[in-house]
Amino acid sequence: MTEKLLKVDEVSEILDLKPARIYDLTRRNLLSFAVKIGERQYRYSETGLLNWIEQGGNQASEVIRDET
Repeated sequence: MTEKLLKVDEVSEILDLKPARIYDLTRRNLLSFAVKIGERQYRYSETGLLNWIEQGGNQASEVIRDET
């Protein structure tokens, strides 16, 4: 089975966050499901994202509240 990798806009839609916020969280290593595929390019493991959400998303409330 092949792992589906999501683009930043797909992740931002699922998490209801702006793409810039996803990039910020990625740079801060808060999204453990991020996969670096180029010098400045990332994709995100769909399975990893769903697991991350189920486990509370690095205490998602702290991560998301920091946006406002």
